[in-house]
Amino acid sequence: MDSNSSISKINKSRYNLKKYLESEWGVDEVYDFSDLEIEKLYRVPLPKNSGIQFGYASGCNFSLFHKKVPSHRLYVIYYNFPEIGKTPVKVTKLCSDKIMNLYKDEIIQPEDSIIVILCDPVPENLELAIEELYYKSQEVINETGLSENIHAENELLGENKYVNQHFKNIHVFHLDSLAIDIMSHRTIPEHTLIRDQPTINQILEKCNATLNQLPIILRKDAMAKRLRLAPGDICKINRITQTGGEVPYYRICK
Repeated sequence: MDSNSSISKINKSRYNLKKYLESEWGVDEVYDFSDLEIEKLYRVPLPKNSGIQFGYASGCNFSLFHKKVPSHRLYVIYYNFPEIGKTPVKVTKLCSDKIMNLYKDEIIQPEDSIIVILCDPVPENLELAIEELYYKSQEVINETGLSENIHAENELLGENKYVNQHFKNIHVFHLDSLAIDIMSHRTIPEHTLIRDQPTINQILEKCNATLNQLPIILRKDAMAKRLRLAPGDICKINRITQTGGEVPYYRICK
């Protein structure tokens, strides 16, 4: 493991995540650090009772409160990073079981969401396991309902309230993919998350279409993960054409 490179990537990933999440999550308390400070966080072992930790770099973890539903939290977890200078241990689909245990052991609350960051590319079987975990979690939420606090806060939003799919939203990333801000790249069109039902209804009326008639963007798509899309959300994509200028396209998350 190249220490200088990995430390720098962790720092950049934190900066980019703050940018991606700031519209919905309170990121003000996630401070910007130098690479040297990130390295100290990486190296310092946490007490065993300190909460969420999976190896080195656990000191770089952070959590955020939702701006509109304050009882809803998002945890960013640097998972299974090795000691600096050592080779990382291969991550398997068992990672999804360990994430699930955070809920079972009540280390985090039933509706809390998670972003897992790996130092190696995400294995396909783990990507599938995380998707399975998300959909199984949704079945549980649909059966049990939201907790009292979250339900009350969500109801105050009226027609702009969130649906169950927006809670316990779990995504996994490779560190390298977050160290570069692809959303700002000149070749990538602007992607915008649309969640509120009134705006979705306006789009469907404008397009004279139903949700099932819209093109699909998968929940595990690179851009969908950065926007934290959930099934039922719409992604607006502004594409620049030579003849028509800026043209909006709409995709439904599945």
